[in-house]
Amino acid sequence: MEKRLGQTKCLRLPSSRFQGAEGEVLRGRRCLFWVSLLTVAASGCFSSKWAMDHADYRKKYEKPYEGGHVQKLGRMAKQMLDARHVSDDSGWYIGGAGSNFRDNAAVGFEAGETTYSTPWLSSKVALAGQLNSGAGNGFVGLNTAVHVSTPTRVAPFVGAGLFGGVDVGTAFDALNHEESTDTNFLGAAYPEAGVHVWLTGRTRLSASASYWVTNSAHDHDFWYYGLGLTFNFGPDARRAESGELIREDELVNRLLDEREQRQIVDRTATSELPDVGVRATDELDAAFPPLNLPPPPSRRVLSPEDSPGYVDPPTD
Repeated sequence: MEKRLGQTKCLRLPSSRFQGAEGEVLRGRRCLFWVSLLTVAASGCFSSKWAMDHADYRKKYEKPYEGGHVQKLGRMAKQMLDARHVSDDSGWYIGGAGSNFRDNAAVGFEAGETTYSTPWLSSKVALAGQLNSGAGNGFVGLNTAVHVSTPTRVAPFVGAGLFGGVDVGTAFDALNHEESTDTNFLGAAYPEAGVHVWLTGRTRLSASASYWVTNSAHDHDFWYYGLGLTFNFGPDARRAESGELIREDELVNRLLDEREQRQIVDRTATSELPDVGVRATDELDAAFPPLNLPPPPSRRVLSPEDSPGYVDPPTD
């Protein structure tokens, strides 16, 4: 019995330790899950109308829901996730970052522009400043990065970037014609990963972690954690109202309406003139020939061949 008890005790001790470590991992995962869920809920990600302030999103989803409950729920779920409306858009970016302060203390800020060439590919160009203890001074320069992300409202991303900056102290010494032995340039390349969260259709919050490999020395490389806000996204950074974005056929219709109104005004003004006789009218027509405009088509939309100024394409 003593041997069995001793064996039992020996077997239970590692098992209890393993269960304790596994419990810590599970508790950590649960905590991360609830923090993520609260973050998503706080950003309003459960709303299907989150991006109605963006003209392209509103044009796509402003129509009333159609179909049964299943179709409505499917469209609502799609709207909650869909962030493809940002393609070809740009916005202003501001952010800050800091290191873990153990290997190399660094803090910085940046302000610039973010552009989406496609819904999943974005780039950033920013004027950045950084205080870096490993390199010895404060630097001001250019920070650029490219991110590949999912075209969704909560969008994980990976990317890479480059930084090049000039030592502010060295620059002032050069202006004052003083010699300096400090580092006068800081260059860095870094891989980056993080997440974008669209708060609205025109405002994006970003959190990231990057590892900066600098030209100073490998022992001065450091992890850099950033938080940034991009705002005023939209075509030409404008807030379009309903009906402001028009198709080509609508533009043609507006031009036709304006021409018809001008013709009505011209006819009214001519009818109010005194009768000066046929000869005087002929002389006026000869001096000021009327515009040779094509008559309004029966349809509101002009085909390319019937449009004013159409030229036949060259033939071989």
